[in-house]
Amino acid sequence: MQPKVLLVYPPTQLMEREARRTDGSLGHLYLAGALERAGIETDVLDANVGAPEDSLDNTFDNLVMQENGLIRIGMTGTRLQELIAQGGYNVVGINSNFTPQTRLATEVATLTKEVSQNILVLAGGINARALPRRFLDAGVDAICNTEGERVILELIRAWREGKSLDVSGTITERDGELVRRNPEFGDTLTNLDGLPIPTWEKLPWGHYDSVEAAGAGGRSFLRDPVRSANIQTSRGCPFNCLFCHISNEKEYSDETGGIGKLRFKSEDRVIQELEKLRELGVTKVYIEDDSLLANKSRMRRILARIKGMGFKLADVNGVNLVHFLKGGPGGKPVIDVEFLELLYDAGLTQIGFPVESESQRILDKYATKKLNHDNLDVVELVRIARRIGITCPVNMMIGFPDETESEIKKSIELGRRLVDAGVDYCSFKIPVPLPGSQLHDIALRDGHLSPDFDPDIFNWRKAVMKNTTVSPERIEELQQWAEFNVNSEEYREKRLQIEIGNRWESGRTHD
Repeated sequence: MQPKVLLVYPPTQLMEREARRTDGSLGHLYLAGALERAGIETDVLDANVGAPEDSLDNTFDNLVMQENGLIRIGMTGTRLQELIAQGGYNVVGINSNFTPQTRLATEVATLTKEVSQNILVLAGGINARALPRRFLDAGVDAICNTEGERVILELIRAWREGKSLDVSGTITERDGELVRRNPEFGDTLTNLDGLPIPTWEKLPWGHYDSVEAAGAGGRSFLRDPVRSANIQTSRGCPFNCLFCHISNEKEYSDETGGIGKLRFKSEDRVIQELEKLRELGVTKVYIEDDSLLANKSRMRRILARIKGMGFKLADVNGVNLVHFLKGGPGGKPVIDVEFLELLYDAGLTQIGFPVESESQRILDKYATKKLNHDNLDVVELVRIARRIGITCPVNMMIGFPDETESEIKKSIELGRRLVDAGVDYCSFKIPVPLPGSQLHDIALRDGHLSPDFDPDIFNWRKAVMKNTTVSPERIEELQQWAEFNVNSEEYREKRLQIEIGNRWESGRTHD
C-alpha cells in the first residue's frame, strides 16, 4: 500500500487569560521533509486554522467553551474526520509537546481511528513519550521515543510490510503491556546537517497572514504584523533545569538516545535555511534553540553573516543569562556589552531574559548554573540591553514546592525593579510539573501531584502542586497580584486585548 501521510498539529484549548496563536512549530516540518525525501506524499495540517479551503470563522475564530472551563479553538472533530477521509490519508502523525493540550492530541487519534481502524496513527513529542499509556489507549499505534526523522520512516516501512511496529526508538503495546525499544545508532542525529530542510512551504500561509500573530508559532506577547517563522540552529541544552520538560533527557540514556545533548548545525546550513525563509516572504524569525548562545564564537560568526539579510530576529525561548558575561579585570565576570551590540546589529532585537528567581537558593536547586546573582547584576543587564535597543521581556517563576513566601515576594520585587529599568513586561509563571521533567518526578515522589493527574489543569497560571510550603491558593493570589501590579497599565491593556476570554465573551450569544 502506498502511504499518504497527514501530520497534524491538534486544535488548542486555552484558559481565558491566555492568547491564541497559530502552531507551525518545527517538528512536523522536519518530519515532512524526511518523508518527502523518501518519496512519501505528505501534507501538514495546523488544525488551529484548518486547511486552505477552511474559513477562519470555523477554525481560528471558532471559540467554544468546554465543560473543563477551557476555551477550544480550531477545526471541529467532524471537519477533521472529513478532511482525513476525503484526502485518502492512511497515515496520521500527531505532535504533542505540551501537556495542557493532551486531551486534544489524543482526541485527534480517536477521531482518526473512527474514520478507519486501518489508518496508521503515530505520535511524537516529549508529552507523548512521557504519557504513553494515555496515547496508546486513545488509538495511537506507535509513539516515537526519540527524534523522529528516521524512526517515522522505519515505522511506515514496517507497516507497509505487515511487520511489527516495535522498531527501534518506539513505544508500542503488546497484550496490554508497553513495549519499549531503545533507539539504535543513528536514530538520534549527531550531525544536524543531515536533517532535511524544514518544509515551511507546507504551512497555511494564507491563513497565517490573516491572523494577529501573522506567522508560524510566534512565541511572544510582543507581536509584529509581519510574516514570521521559527528556526533552530541547534538541538539540546548544556543546562539541566529541573522544571524543563526534557530535563530527564539531558543526560544520555539508552532509552532516548541522547536527545537532549547539545548539538549544532553548521553555519552554512543555518544561512541556507534563512535564505529559504526569505524566499517565502518571512521577515521575522523566532529562534527556537534551547540554548542559543552556548557557543558564543559560533554565534558571532553566524550573526556576522545574518547581518544585512533584513530579518528581525527574536529569541524568547532559549537564551541563558550567563552567556552575557565575559572575563573582566582580575578574572571577575563583567557584562559583555560588545556581544549585546553584535546581537542588536544583526537584527536580534527581542530577547527573553529568564531571570527565574531572586533567590539564589531556588536558582541553584531548580535552574542549575544558569544565573548567579553575585556575578551578574540583572537590573544593570536590562539597562544596558535597553540602551542598545534590545527589547527584553523577563520571565520569573514563583511557587516551587519548598519556596517560601518571603522568597516569592523578593522575586516579585526584583520584577518591579526590572520593569523600572526598562523591560516591557515581567511575566510571573507558576512552575508546572510537566511529565518528562525532573520536577514531575519530585512532585510525584513528595506528594505534590497525584499519579492520575488531569493534564487539563496544567497551566503556568495555576498552582497545580499541592502540599507546598506556600499554599496553592496563596501562590495563585501572589501571581495575579504581581502580574497586575508590577507591569505597566499599557501592558495590562494590551494583554486584555489579546486574551481569549475577552474574545469569547464578546462573541457569546446571550439569552
